[in-house]
Amino acid sequence: MEPFLGASSTISVLKLLPGNCSLCLQPISSQEHCLCGLCISKLPWLKTQCRQCANPLKSNNLCAECQQKPPSYRRCVAAFEYQKDSIDKLIMNIKTNSHSPETAQLSSLLSEVITLAYQDSSMPTIMVPVPLHWRKLLIRGFNQSSNIASILSRKLNNTAILDNICIRRASSSPQHLKSRKNRIQGMGNAFRMHKNIDYKSDNKNNCTNNPIVGQSVAIVDDVVTSGATAESLASTLIRAGAKNVDIWCIARTGWHNRFD
Repeated sequence: MEPFLGASSTISVLKLLPGNCSLCLQPISSQEHCLCGLCISKLPWLKTQCRQCANPLKSNNLCAECQQKPPSYRRCVAAFEYQKDSIDKLIMNIKTNSHSPETAQLSSLLSEVITLAYQDSSMPTIMVPVPLHWRKLLIRGFNQSSNIASILSRKLNNTAILDNICIRRASSSPQHLKSRKNRIQGMGNAFRMHKNIDYKSDNKNNCTNNPIVGQSVAIVDDVVTSGATAESLASTLIRAGAKNVDIWCIARTGWHNRFD
């Protein structure tokens, strides 16, 4: 009789088997998650961008919007420019499959970009995944931003995840279905801190039940589009006492890929 392979043994065997690249469908080695080396090199890596919001630009300058009205967050670090027929397919798998190999591989690539971005500066030590509304979380069954943060925490030293300190106030239609103006208007008051979090005030500098007071925080998301979600959540965290807030995302949408 052949020995029975339990669930953990089956997973171990599957990890040893070669698969196919998610993009070109060519066989890949067991050392690679879901993309072959050639497809990784052809991904739309974000090379030049706005120094603050990471909007793709032809040079590493501040974009016009950040010059006119700087966002609340200090900087955005993104690995790729969101483009169709490449990164969009991988992101869709991340949003629909909690165990997608794309989550592991793209998050690992993002961790490398983050490490390079903070070579000459201090890296945030706290990660806050962008919260989903409880209805959407119930339907989807997982938060893709939390999955990304979990992988980042294993790749980056001295980083902790705070997954439940912020709450999304209301469920809304997907951001990509709205105009940029409507996104910004709709996200103005989208988040609040958990009721058990003490807020920092002028008369209360030591908040015993607020782990972000005086701390550098990184918001983690899969894609930053208009920046409305990032701005709303960053403002909420800063009002709650965060010293500064950065954004870490897999992909950043450029002007030509947005709905106006």
